[in-house]
Amino acid sequence: MSNARRYRPLFAALIGGLVTSFALSLPQIAVAQANPAQASPGPSGSAANSLDVIVDGERHSWRPLEQGADTAWEAYRKGDYQAAVPVFARLAKLGHPVAEWLMGNVYFAGQGVPQDYRRALEWFEKAADQGLMQAYAPTAQLYEQGKGTPLDLGKAYMWYNIAIANLPNSVERYNLMKQRDAIAALMTQAQIEAAQKRSLLFQPKKIVPPDIETAREMLGE
Repeated sequence: MSNARRYRPLFAALIGGLVTSFALSLPQIAVAQANPAQASPGPSGSAANSLDVIVDGERHSWRPLEQGADTAWEAYRKGDYQAAVPVFARLAKLGHPVAEWLMGNVYFAGQGVPQDYRRALEWFEKAADQGLMQAYAPTAQLYEQGKGTPLDLGKAYMWYNIAIANLPNSVERYNLMKQRDAIAALMTQAQIEAAQKRSLLFQPKKIVPPDIETAREMLGE
């Protein structure tokens, strides 16, 4: 059996309507992604459906650790960040990719916390490293614009390339290609080839959900 780890959708209400946000500029991402109340609800209308990681044929689920996620999501939609953010932060500390992405949004927009682009990038990139598609473009754009990090066109190109590879032919994909190509115009051929190679070698590094007791130890509870 392959060691590949696969995810099923989680937070369908949040994720389902946000693929188009890839085409937005960074300030617009702060509105469309950091304020997911604008997102279209998923089929279930629930924030937390199920997120499973499969390793060697064995299924590991985040569900036992997601208690309160639906309530937190509804609070987030209503702008009650003081109620929502602690729940997202707890899950993010355990490696939950959607929660990591949400914390990127929280720090990017300063929702219930001081605005901090460096921490936003850290959380976005953690989610991107796990293969969460919605995290690819924000990560690329923060590197492109040097927000929370020194400007790094190579990393921006790489994450744009990964995002493009995961989108179907669409206006959104075309717009991301234009952004990537604009970066390429500022890079040497050697830099472009190195970034392309890194994107082609990219493999998501999924985190297996801990059991409840281990999670409590990790969180110091």
